[in-house]
Amino acid sequence: MIEKIVEIVKNNQFLIAGLGVSGFGLVSFWLKDVPLKIFNIVKRQITTDLTIQNFDRTFYDLLKLFRQHLEKRNFRTLKVNNGKWGNDDEVLTSMGYGQHFIWYQKRLLIINYSKEKDSISDKIKETITITKFGRKKKFFEDLINEIETLRKKDENHLELYKYDSEWNYAKKFKKRIIDSVFIEQDKKDLIFNNLKNFIDKEEWYIKNGIPYQYGILFYGSPGTGKTSLIKAIATYLNYKIYYLTSGQLGKIEKALSSCQENSIIVIEDIDTNAVAHERSDKKNKNIEEDLVQDFLQVNLSNLLNSLDGLSATHGRLLIATTNHIDKLDKALIRPGRFDLLIEIGFVNKEILKQFMDWYFPDNKICYNFKIKDKITVAELQNMILLGYDQKRILKEI
Repeated sequence: MIEKIVEIVKNNQFLIAGLGVSGFGLVSFWLKDVPLKIFNIVKRQITTDLTIQNFDRTFYDLLKLFRQHLEKRNFRTLKVNNGKWGNDDEVLTSMGYGQHFIWYQKRLLIINYSKEKDSISDKIKETITITKFGRKKKFFEDLINEIETLRKKDENHLELYKYDSEWNYAKKFKKRIIDSVFIEQDKKDLIFNNLKNFIDKEEWYIKNGIPYQYGILFYGSPGTGKTSLIKAIATYLNYKIYYLTSGQLGKIEKALSSCQENSIIVIEDIDTNAVAHERSDKKNKNIEEDLVQDFLQVNLSNLLNSLDGLSATHGRLLIATTNHIDKLDKALIRPGRFDLLIEIGFVNKEILKQFMDWYFPDNKICYNFKIKDKITVAELQNMILLGYDQKRILKEI
């Protein structure tokens, strides 16, 4: 059979020519990528890459670091890093997308700054790849340490992370001391004495096999200072804040198990999710309503199990807020899930005096007057922003 095929090929010049052209084309196809492959092989042997994405907190710190060291460098492309996804509120003008060659710490660095749409979410994924000559990684370790040092120097700010299938860095915010939060002194003492007791008893929790976690629920009308109080607690503990929207309660188990140890999980307006509402023992005449009720009860059960701590991170402090505590299921707000329930109310004479002493230290106000009903601290602070003096504030309230 082979001899017959060879004989046919030898006697067919067109077939020989065709095979020759095909063979040349095939060899050319194989050889065209050889220079690029050789270059990549050589590059891998003589260079080292560091890749950072904008979902990492270090990404924006790196841009700030380069900005400080390369202040006089005129990049051909620039970008404003400020806005919605994963970055700081501070407007930062940095190098733009593309390839850049820079000298940093007496080294030539090749920086590729690229973007693409994330396949899972609607976020824009940005990537910085730094290439340096040499195989030693010490330069990159020193670079990361320098970033960490700069971050630790920023002692006036705390970090906020938001959950979107995973925890992503969102922004930083200024610390807030408790004296700038205006609620009754006995409530302040109750909150911070309980927090101190929780921090001091870590070994006791471990020894007794109790999950080391604590829950606080602040309830009251909007504008009374619940969010400000959370910031003051984070400042006192020097903890990062992990923010979970009430609409993501269905993901709370994964969220609680994936946050950093010794951190604060915040769920604001938890009552806006029907899953957290009080269960009804009555059956409706409408079958669809019964199915919805059954669905909510199953999800509430999952929520309660998640809060019980089987998968929770060690040392987590859960703080939730609600404008309508009466809507919440009683099992949700029992001790062990929320250990401390504090009502944050409207302005009274004690709160007003704290406020006026803070903004007008030399005031000599006599508080023998009646305050209007349902005045919030937010309204008082708005008066300050509008430039009201003591007399006008007292006239308004």
